[in-house]
Amino acid sequence: MPKNQYAIARRSIWYLLRTLLVIALIVVLCLTAFVTAMHISNIYILVTEGLELRAGYILQGGEIAPLTEYFTENFIAQDPALYAGTYSNFNVTNFIYKIEVKSLLTLPGDSTATVKVYEKMLSVSGSPMEGTDPEAQLPQWIPATYNVKLRKIKGRWYISDMILLKQNPAEKPLPTPDYSQLNTPEP
Repeated sequence: MPKNQYAIARRSIWYLLRTLLVIALIVVLCLTAFVTAMHISNIYILVTEGLELRAGYILQGGEIAPLTEYFTENFIAQDPALYAGTYSNFNVTNFIYKIEVKSLLTLPGDSTATVKVYEKMLSVSGSPMEGTDPEAQLPQWIPATYNVKLRKIKGRWYISDMILLKQNPAEKPLPTPDYSQLNTPEP
């Protein structure tokens, strides 16, 4: 009889240990998924807002200090588009900027991330500044695809580099036809 009680106790202990191990693994997987989702959402927001702020600075000028919330100081110092002055002779009043995140790659413990983005300016409105040619046209914003590199510095993500992959990439046709462009008989 005592041998049977030891066998039951041993099986009960192993059952409890296996159950606790499975529960611990599930908790670790859930925490890993949560941390990964948190990093991905943080990176997504940082890239979309940061690149829109960069486009606003290129078009409208202003102070460069707000860019330091999104970009490393080294990137800000070496970004040629920020200092090109392409739109410096124009008073840009409004713009519609579109960015599409194509892919995002990071792991839970990584301190670097890579985001592939497609940026496009849907519309820009403005006028030449006084003292310049009143017939001058706003320069066109060239759509492009970039690999945006991010680094985690002191627990915060910053955009550290933008590598141009392709300028003026071909856009995929929309899955739904644009009925406004169909030829229809006149009534």
